[in-house]
Amino acid sequence: MDDLFRRWKRVGETFDPEEIHDLRVSSRRLREALLLFNPAYSPDAIVRVAKKVRRVTRLLGEMRNTDEALLFFSDLADAPELPDCAPLHLLISRFEELRGEERQRLETALSSLDPAAMRSLFARTVNSPYLFSPPPAGIDPFEPFAAFARESMEQRLADLLALVPAARSEENIAAQHQLRIAVKHYRYRLEIISLLMTDGYEELHGAVKSYQETLGKMHDLDVFAGIVHEAGFPPAEEAPLLDAIAERRGRFYARFAVMLERIPLETIGERVRSAL
Repeated sequence: MDDLFRRWKRVGETFDPEEIHDLRVSSRRLREALLLFNPAYSPDAIVRVAKKVRRVTRLLGEMRNTDEALLFFSDLADAPELPDCAPLHLLISRFEELRGEERQRLETALSSLDPAAMRSLFARTVNSPYLFSPPPAGIDPFEPFAAFARESMEQRLADLLALVPAARSEENIAAQHQLRIAVKHYRYRLEIISLLMTDGYEELHGAVKSYQETLGKMHDLDVFAGIVHEAGFPPAEEAPLLDAIAERRGRFYARFAVMLERIPLETIGERVRSAL
């Protein structure tokens, strides 16, 4: 929560794209922590806090997506295979206008929230775990944290591994998107329990982060292709843009396929388990 409010303050001062990204990640990491420790608390109490945090995440979503699109299409405009592409410059202009509008909306929305009230709610909630009378679905709060962490990581790993077979198919965009989300949750949970890792945390975290970033780039490119489709450009002008996006996606998929062979997600899970 401290990290969230620190980054929230920075966004309010700068609205810098990277600061917005960091705040969004911080909110997601906090939500993962709430999910992780949910069994030690009243479910209703955790839900109330999670909803507050999720609202911050969603407020940042549209502007972050616009920033990513603006960055990508601006870089694409400099690509040698797309010289003087008028539709691309038009698309960039649209996103530049959109970012100005979304900044105003974000400023208004963030100012309408009450960080002090959220911090107070969070403090009251985390200071009131179940102790001697956990509910049937709860946990023993006196259980060693390492055992609890190991089981929680296994749950996230199982969700992740179930998606891998379908995601291996290059055409299965939906499965790759789902795997990206599962890897992201696994990464945040790994960061939260990192203090327990006896060996290899930096390497394992780096591998999980690489999976997330590669799958994230693939997903972004799928979104960008959809933007081009919806822009309504003539086919002769649309085709080069889509070809350039497909070529880049193919490179990231090839990287993903290599990662699956060199450091399988199953192996990462086994090493995390043995390090706890």
